[in-house]
Amino acid sequence: MQYSIIIKSLKYFLLFLSISIFTILIIKSITQKSPNQGSLITFESEELSSTTQVLKKPLFMGLDKKQQPFRISAQKATRFTTSDNIFNLDKPNGEIETNSEKFYIYGNTGVFNNSNQTLLINGDVEFTNKNSIKFETSEAKFDFKKQILTGNESVVGRKNDSIIKSEGFKIINKENKVIFFGKSYLTLNK
Repeated sequence: MQYSIIIKSLKYFLLFLSISIFTILIIKSITQKSPNQGSLITFESEELSSTTQVLKKPLFMGLDKKQQPFRISAQKATRFTTSDNIFNLDKPNGEIETNSEKFYIYGNTGVFNNSNQTLLINGDVEFTNKNSIKFETSEAKFDFKKQILTGNESVVGRKNDSIIKSEGFKIINKENKVIFFGKSYLTLNK
C-alpha cells in the first residue's frame, strides 16, 4: 500500500513539473517576440547582416593593359552583399610595376573595385617610387588597367629636393606625364 502512495505522489509531481515547464516556455517565447527587449548585448546588427566576407590581410593581384603586374593588399577587406566585386579596405597598399621601376600607394582607407580594377584611397595618401618621387594628398584614385593616378584634393610632390604644391593632379604612367591642376607652386633646389 505504501508503494502505491509513492507512485501516485510521483505521478502528480511529474504532472505539476511538466505543466510548470510548459508555462515557462510559453512566457519566455512571448517575451522574446516583443520589440522592447531588455538585453544590453545583441549579436545582430545591420552591418554584420549585410556583410558577405571579411578578409584579414587580403592580396589582390592582376595585370594592366601592358601585362605588367599590380598588387593590392590591406589589413582587412570587407565585401558587402550589395556588391560582389567591391571591397572596403583598411590600411590599403597598392603596388604597380613598370618596365623601369615599382610605384607604391598607401592610405588609411580605400575601396577596391575588382571588376574595373580601380582603387579609391583616402586619408594620408602617399604615392612613391621609394627612391626620389613622393606625392602626398588626402584622396586619390588609381586605375591599375590604364595606369592613371588622379586626385582633386591638394597635393604636395617631392622629387630630390624640389617641391611642388597643387590643387589637383593626374599622373599618366604610360606617357610619363604628371599634370597639375589649379594653382600650383614649384620650389626648385639644386
